[in-house]
Amino acid sequence: MTRVTMEALHDTTILKQPVPVVDLDRFYVVLPALNEGDRIAGVIEKLQHFGFKNIVVVNDGSTDHTSDVIPDSAGVYELKHIVNLGPGASTMTGIRFALLKNAQYIATIDADHQSDPKDLIDLVKILEGDKEVDLLIGSRFLQKNNIPLTRRLYNQVGNIISYLVTGLYVTDSQSGFKVMTRRFAEKLQIDYNGFEFCIDIIKKANMFQFKVAEAPVSVVYTKETLAKGQSFREGLMMLGRLFNPFA
Repeated sequence: MTRVTMEALHDTTILKQPVPVVDLDRFYVVLPALNEGDRIAGVIEKLQHFGFKNIVVVNDGSTDHTSDVIPDSAGVYELKHIVNLGPGASTMTGIRFALLKNAQYIATIDADHQSDPKDLIDLVKILEGDKEVDLLIGSRFLQKNNIPLTRRLYNQVGNIISYLVTGLYVTDSQSGFKVMTRRFAEKLQIDYNGFEFCIDIIKKANMFQFKVAEAPVSVVYTKETLAKGQSFREGLMMLGRLFNPFA
């Protein structure tokens, strides 16, 4: 596998041009979900509209009506955590399930309508066009998006921390919008349950010498998504967990 240097990351792996159409029969989309009853049905509907046939909702101990609004249709799976374990644990649960279902590609996307499922089409085409890329990160910072200043600051700090931890610099280390190949997913073990799992995924890709790339995606922030995102307090806790020598 190819190890991506900082120079190569910006010269060759920020990919913008989609290429051939992909068969989606062995493509699985994982949606970690916590109390997304007002939003997740729309995300699933949009994924289906764009041809994604296999959608795995990991209900992470939701206490609202999330479970009630998940459509009972072919290819939509709901996996339930009895208690809330965190986004990292939910993502790992979904990836393991997709592997058991013989997935060739696995995507993760937020269940809150912050990301546009339409962008996933371009990410799929990029991966199909470059067989060396094993982890493709959808970056909110590679195209013009209306991103609040606090989110930009949090992400920039996260990028620096990510570089210190992983050895790779990416423009959107906190992105939950990713696509990975089966060969990487089979090696992946996420060791953190909290939001630091995004950095852990990048770390594992670099550790096992899988090629990492980024591509631009859109994002829409609402009052609700801003309220449920990472806070300053959560950022400090994330730092403590990442640099805890006894973890």
